[in-house]
Amino acid sequence: MEKDEAIIRAREATEGVAEAMHWLREDIDGVIYMLDSTLDPFLQVNIMMIGIIESRRLPVIIVANKIDLPDAIPARIRSAFPQHPVVAVSGLEGRNVESLYETMLECFG
Repeated sequence: MEKDEAIIRAREATEGVAEAMHWLREDIDGVIYMLDSTLDPFLQVNIMMIGIIESRRLPVIIVANKIDLPDAIPARIRSAFPQHPVVAVSGLEGRNVESLYETMLECFG
């Protein structure tokens, strides 16, 4: 990646984080943070977002999406964020969505 493109992507990511932080108000019961289970969860933006959510003392459920793909590794997300419930789903196929609903009831009341 060229330097100019990297700067543009970093700026866009920062703007996205700022926008997400704007929505973390006091009237929110919790956060569902969805990650692509085919990608590395240890990206700086993920670590930063989870840290921001934790600093607001909001319960968070991490959703490991795309488990229908052969290179999905939801266990990698569980190991990255062991302090939070992780629910592996396939949004495309609707697989394990019921488990997500149950976890939402447990965590968010």
